[in-house]
Amino acid sequence: MPFETIRKYLGYLYPILTEWASRVSSLREITNDDVRHALTSRPGSPGRDLLSALRSLFRALKQERVIFRDPTRGITLPAIARLPAPIPTDRLRGLIDRADGTLAKLVVALIAIHGLGARETRHLRLTDLDLARGRLTVRRDLPHTVYLDELTHALAGHWLRDRHRRWPRTANPHLLVSQQTAADTRLPPISSMVINDIFRPLDLSPSKLRQDRILAEAHHTADPVHLMRVFGIAAETAMKYVYAAHPERRSTLWR
Repeated sequence: MPFETIRKYLGYLYPILTEWASRVSSLREITNDDVRHALTSRPGSPGRDLLSALRSLFRALKQERVIFRDPTRGITLPAIARLPAPIPTDRLRGLIDRADGTLAKLVVALIAIHGLGARETRHLRLTDLDLARGRLTVRRDLPHTVYLDELTHALAGHWLRDRHRRWPRTANPHLLVSQQTAADTRLPPISSMVINDIFRPLDLSPSKLRQDRILAEAHHTADPVHLMRVFGIAAETAMKYVYAAHPERRSTLWR
């Protein structure tokens, strides 16, 4: 084990070992309940760090036959909720204008404005887009309808014209195609690499951009039902964004 890890573990362990030393004479006396009590007084990341250190300690003691049972066995902690954080405004300014080409501009708009995921964006089909009605159907377990704003509607029109001009005879049914997929007889969607190449020059990831869009909407409304309708997300996910945007509304820790 690296010395730096040992040093960190000793820092986590010192307070609890000092506390235990005041009432027991050997670590053999430490029980599962003792460990749980120690973790209860250290919620969140400190508790997880302490548990890792205790596991390492008691595992080593058992291997050396200093103890015969591991009091940390069977103890788990709930995962820590990672609440989304906003992207600085200066990184978002002119984002669509900075995207290179009609395909890239449409992809960025679908994610940055309408909160689509990268994978579902790749798998959109031509028949999912209804420009006449300004609608886009997103294929999910429960289909989600996106109502296109004026900018995204215009970008979709630009892309369709560009798509037809470049590959007028392609049989690929997907809305988004590349030079490779337009000629591929297997009719695949564009690859994740194409999406990554779009966002790399923008110094943003699609997932972070999607989170930022939903979070921005949550700042305007604390109504999770509104977020569910606009973005087609689950109730639990909507509440996560409401709590991130309005932490004062959280009566308990997110679980």
